[in-house]
Amino acid sequence: CRACKIFYRRTEKRKRPLNCRRIMGKCSKSPRCKKCRFERIDGLVKGREDWEGGGRGTAIAADANLPMFVEASRICCESLDTHLHLLEQARVSYATMSISRRAAELSELHPGRHPMCAFDSHYPLKPATITSLNYSMRVLVSALSEFASNVFEEFNDLSVQNKWYLIKNFHHPFWTLESAYRVLTQFPHLRHFHFMSLTTYLSDSSASSFMNLTPRTPRAKEDARDILRCILHYDTQRGHDAVRHADISEEEFLALLILSFWNVENTTTDDSLISLAVRYRARVLGELQEYYRRKGVEEECARRIGQLMGIVVVLEDLSFNMPMHLEKFRLLNVFDDNTTMYQLSKNCVPGTRTANAEEAT
Repeated sequence: CRACKIFYRRTEKRKRPLNCRRIMGKCSKSPRCKKCRFERIDGLVKGREDWEGGGRGTAIAADANLPMFVEASRICCESLDTHLHLLEQARVSYATMSISRRAAELSELHPGRHPMCAFDSHYPLKPATITSLNYSMRVLVSALSEFASNVFEEFNDLSVQNKWYLIKNFHHPFWTLESAYRVLTQFPHLRHFHFMSLTTYLSDSSASSFMNLTPRTPRAKEDARDILRCILHYDTQRGHDAVRHADISEEEFLALLILSFWNVENTTTDDSLISLAVRYRARVLGELQEYYRRKGVEEECARRIGQLMGIVVVLEDLSFNMPMHLEKFRLLNVFDDNTTMYQLSKNCVPGTRTANAEEAT
């Protein structure tokens, strides 16, 4: 309201600190002093809706050891050598994709924030829930399609089936690789911590709240939480450890995106995609060799490329295991057939069932 707006602006310019009249330093329920009133409004403005006694629904207690904000500018912020054409295209497309994803996620998670806050250098992190994961995965699939269209010119000429096959095959390696790289570059001290999206995370302490919006039996929630923590401690951590051990650079991260996207040679896809995969793998490996030569570490080229290919294999193994985990969640009624991540684990193409039904009619 106007009164709170005027109060917030005046208090923000105040030089003398405010003190709460309560013994604990914070009003237990609704704000009854100037300090807590200001913090309540400031939390809403900046997206911290877990202020005690405020926000929508049940507040999730923040773990003091986990980050509440993340820095956006550290992800692919430097321009690469213009001679590395494919890697440069991937850099620009990834940076653009990240902005659109971040804006979409923040507008969904923090509807009270001003739209321009999506472009701040720092933005809030929240523990992931099934609802936030479902939304962010839908945003990710759309963003990956745009990424592929911008980086690989042949992608636009492919059939819907082949496009969906590539995106479905790529989404989980991308999801794991991006999280591992962000943890490596921003929170290297954290373990058993996974970015579920650009603005949400999963950790040991937040595993219980992951299903907080879904009514489940206590036993089902306990089993699902154990499965979730098992994935976090073993599968996810395996991907993170591979990236951490290689200590990849930004250029190598971009190269891994391309290599993972075209990692289809051991699948049952048609020959046209395999020939494209061979061509793009040769291009990105050639640019990596040029990158190492310009860095003056040409003698390390073979070893580094071997490490990168090892990461691709790890990502492929983790993607192979994921459908089994998702099926467990579905059997526990945590996921249903309409959950985006569960749909991505299936082989159906969007619209196929509808088209078949129309033909039958």
